[in-house]
Amino acid sequence: MGDMLNKNVFLDKVIGGRSEFSMQNRAFNFVCVVSFLILIFCIFFDAFISQWLMICVMTALLGVLAVIYYFARFKMLYKPGIVAYAICSYTALIINYKYNSGINGPTLFLFFVVFHLLIVTSPSKYYKIWIFLHIFIALGLIGYEYFNPDAVPDTYPSRYGRFLDVIASYLIGILFFFLKTRYLVDYYNGEKQLAEERAIAIEKQNEQIILQNQELERVNEEKDKMFSIVSHDLRSPIDTILGFLEVLSADILEPDEKVEIETQLRDKVKNTSELILNLLFWSKAQMNGVTVSLAPVSLMDLLDEARTFLLSNAAKKSIKITYNISRETEVVADKDMLRIILRNIIGNAIKFTNSGGEVAIKLTQKGSDAEISIKDNGIGIPVAKQGEMFSLKSGTTFGTENEKGIGLGLMLCKEFMGYQNGKIWFESEEGKGSTFYLSLPLAQL
Repeated sequence: MGDMLNKNVFLDKVIGGRSEFSMQNRAFNFVCVVSFLILIFCIFFDAFISQWLMICVMTALLGVLAVIYYFARFKMLYKPGIVAYAICSYTALIINYKYNSGINGPTLFLFFVVFHLLIVTSPSKYYKIWIFLHIFIALGLIGYEYFNPDAVPDTYPSRYGRFLDVIASYLIGILFFFLKTRYLVDYYNGEKQLAEERAIAIEKQNEQIILQNQELERVNEEKDKMFSIVSHDLRSPIDTILGFLEVLSADILEPDEKVEIETQLRDKVKNTSELILNLLFWSKAQMNGVTVSLAPVSLMDLLDEARTFLLSNAAKKSIKITYNISRETEVVADKDMLRIILRNIIGNAIKFTNSGGEVAIKLTQKGSDAEISIKDNGIGIPVAKQGEMFSLKSGTTFGTENEKGIGLGLMLCKEFMGYQNGKIWFESEEGKGSTFYLSLPLAQL
């Protein structure tokens, strides 16, 4: 693989990269390089068979070809290079025909080689010109020799030299055809591979766009549903609070009635505050992104905060909250996020537990992680709803004493646990209660 890569890099340096040059331009540069090497071989071969005039011609062609290659490769003068190459080729063929035994030499065969090279490397608008010139020049030389046989002498010193020159020219032609065809095949395969890679990349990009569109649709649906829920579920408790305040301000209640309404008012304000807090966290995460500040956090301190915050809800239903966790236990978490998560999970446990029930919180070390379980002996979650608990699809829910929730809390818990490299899951059996699990890295092992 490395050898192939090095080969491609070397070839790109010699004939130009795909991004800079067209296929025909690179093919022409390739032909110039191969022609240069073959001309060097021909000079030594002509010296071997004593074709001294052709040595001079070949040497001159070498210099001209080097200039043509330089301007085509480094100055990108491709089309002028093709014309100059054709002029040199025709000139060399005419000289070779006249001073290399005419029709008895290899020149006519070389006409086919040059014609093939010009057709392959030239723009299509030049094709008619090359066809005309090859036919015209070749037939003109043959006709000239036919009517002037003495004007085209046999320059071979021996019959052996003639046959050797024809064989060498034939082999050079075969080599040219092979190298050129192989180059074109490799180029085609390379372009095909690039096209396939581009198609795969476009397909992946399209898949990503589809997934992004689906995600946008999902987010928009959630936002639409969220606004619908908020417009209903937030307005309702606020209207109730206003009604309570109007009754209290009228000063028409008995003391025990006033205490009852004040208790209900406190509960409504607390529940509404919790809803607004969740909404604020959720909307901030959706609009501004999330900034996570991970640090060692005392789990016991946060549980105490959550218990104090939810104490009145638990006391109203005579629900006992128990936990016995060392104050030395710390987890790596975002303190604000974990506070919201614990309040939501414990608050739900209280909400869906009957009066006189219990919410038990335990911590179990699982390797380098702390696994926190929050278990209640409440009404449990119906199987049909368990797959939707961490999304807004769960919809509005009501606790054992008609406490209302919109399902936003658990969705927020799921997102926040993910931001903290944690996990959340649950086990539940209808009529027997639920256990929610939180897994977070321990700060100290």
